[in-house]
Amino acid sequence: MMRKKIVSLCMALALCLGLLPVTALAAGEDAPGTLWVGQTQITASGYWKTTTEGNLITGSENDYNVYYDGNGTLTLNGATIQGGTSTGSVPYGAGIYAQCNSEESVSLTIKLISENTITGFYGIYVNAEISADSYGTDASLTITGESNGSLKVSGSYHGIYVKSGTGGASLNINDASVVASSSSSYSSYAGVYVQSSAHATSSPQLSLKVNGGSLTASGTGSSDGILFYVGSSNATGATTSLTVSQNAIVDARNGGISASGISETLPTPKPTGENSSGIVFDGSTGTVYGSVTLQEDLTIGEGESLTIPDGSSLNCN
Repeated sequence: MMRKKIVSLCMALALCLGLLPVTALAAGEDAPGTLWVGQTQITASGYWKTTTEGNLITGSENDYNVYYDGNGTLTLNGATIQGGTSTGSVPYGAGIYAQCNSEESVSLTIKLISENTITGFYGIYVNAEISADSYGTDASLTITGESNGSLKVSGSYHGIYVKSGTGGASLNINDASVVASSSSSYSSYAGVYVQSSAHATSSPQLSLKVNGGSLTASGTGSSDGILFYVGSSNATGATTSLTVSQNAIVDARNGGISASGISETLPTPKPTGENSSGIVFDGSTGTVYGSVTLQEDLTIGEGESLTIPDGSSLNCN
């Protein structure tokens, strides 16, 4: 009788485990605890197609615009994604929204195949601050290009928004063409906004790295192209950094590049180090860092300038 009970319990346990979603067991340590694409919440791995309205319908491995691996990596394949109509609650009208679990960091990787478009109140929003009473640590967004992948992302507020909890925030672009814009004409909005929250402690690091490819970030009116913001007066040791490599181009001719805190203006970060290789436009002024070989056409407009400092070089092909 005892052996029968043990066998029955084992069979019941095996059945329960079999009913659990595999992705729940395989999720990465920093994978989003909450993930929305358009107006659809993603709760497991799968394939979807986007409609003309920017919504998601079920797709397949051979016919998809959006694929999520359940482990923090989202693949966009010719996707058109539209955020919601309300900013009052999650996902805050974002085209893509990724949120941490409480007291954890959040990291989202987006792989680009073909041309992709994202719109919303926020285009892409990676958030490690859940609420005033619940938040995580670091927030990170990585965008990579595959098969000539590109992305146009726009927001009524921010095009790309990466916000930390108690830690730092980072945006990394690798071998991709990314155009990010804000249609807001007010200050404190930006095409690319990298922020440490009001709960940041110690010395949060805010960073933007472009390794190959290009980032074109633009604001409207008083909004910035790229804005680094330290949201805590206690984060006195906060640092901001901008890195270019592999002939990358960072173009913030519309709106420029700014860095600020609650009560102070911080130095605008500039690429440093022997490994720098790229061009950065901060407003109408462009600078060549390191040894750069142009990978695409670059137009210098009237009233704009491009400086090649001592120790740097530019091969225009």
